Amino acid sequence: DLDDLAYVIFTSGSTGRPKGVQVTHRGLANHVRWAASVLAGRGVGGSSVFSSVAFDLQVPNLWAPLVAGQRVFMVDQDVDLAELGATLAAAGPFSFLKLTPGHLEILGRQLSDAQLSALAPVVVVAGEALPAALANRWLGLLGPGNLVNEYGPTEATVGTCVFPVRVEQALPVVPIGRALPGMRMYVLDAAMQPVPVGVTGELYVGGIGVARGYVGQPELTAGRFVPDPFGPVGSRLYRTGDLTRRLSDGAVEFVGRVDDQVKVRGYRIELGEIESVIAGVAGVRDAVAMVHTSVVGEARLLAFYLPEGPDAGLVERVRRECARRLPEYMIPSDLTAVEVIPLNANGKVDRAALAASVTVVERAHVAPRTDLEERLAEIWARVLSLDTVSVVDSFFDLGG
Repeated sequence: DLDDLAYVIFTSGSTGRPKGVQVTHRGLANHVRWAASVLAGRGVGGSSVFSSVAFDLQVPNLWAPLVAGQRVFMVDQDVDLAELGATLAAAGPFSFLKLTPGHLEILGRQLSDAQLSALAPVVVVAGEALPAALANRWLGLLGPGNLVNEYGPTEATVGTCVFPVRVEQALPVVPIGRALPGMRMYVLDAAMQPVPVGVTGELYVGGIGVARGYVGQPELTAGRFVPDPFGPVGSRLYRTGDLTRRLSDGAVEFVGRVDDQVKVRGYRIELGEIESVIAGVAGVRDAVAMVHTSVVGEARLLAFYLPEGPDAGLVERVRRECARRLPEYMIPSDLTAVEVIPLNANGKVDRAALAASVTVVERAHVAPRTDLEERLAEIWARVLSLDTVSVVDSFFDLGG
């Protein structure tokens, strides 16, 4: 039956308990029908699965080619990311490829422009926010409309909306676009009322793809799958927890996560807003912001950025842009250029690996050596709400 379960995929939960999302055949068929027609229909080479099938980004890569009578090229799970570009180039061309921004960045460094252009006539990017700098490069390789930014939580069956990139993007992050066939999206305030154009609200998703709920978690299901006040009787909306705003042309822009809001020294901070500002600086491909707590309990706001190439003045431009566009309490204590942003098995940013790299380079603590230094350290610690202050610390880097 169309309303029987097609699969259950477990996603990480904020409480540490994984959530099993129950997806129906009706929702799966709705998405695969679109993917088979619009994506697989662009060629005859099928697609490729190169990350875990427990990550629903792979659903169209697996099922759309089969529905269209095309091949699925399975990349061996032991293939190193360093070999991904060569592996896909040798197996292509494909009808389409769907991957994460992290994978897109990796392929861009491993293959020539000619090889990238020949991979597939259409490339879909999903899983995380797509930086404009990365999108603009691939726009030049694929042509208008052939790079597609897709958004969709697992609870809404793979994809909710798409934004084909047709012109160079001015916003730091590419919009997530408009609803796919059979899906609906609303940007609502705390009272579940639509917000005006340009105003940030939480994204609610409705339509055929809304999942049944979570396995064995009725309270969580009731809190996230709510009655749809805009749809037919009995229909439901899924509360995504994503902050978005509708642009003047009707497309929706991703702003950040509700649960990505963190507190540092009493201030509530939206990490996505920091990442957006840094990623918008010319010469920056991508950025990641995070809070790191040191061994002495000191919470610091850190940012990592991926430069497009050697640029001695880039870090100062990033600092100036942060100072110009962010309130002082949202300016990162440390800005670190990285050669690569680490990815996990699903192709998403591996924040744990970034946190581990911070631990290695963390400054050594230098205790006060004179009465004056000891008095100053005590004052700083009291003002900044810290347990200890090192003699070599900067008052401003610590949040002063």
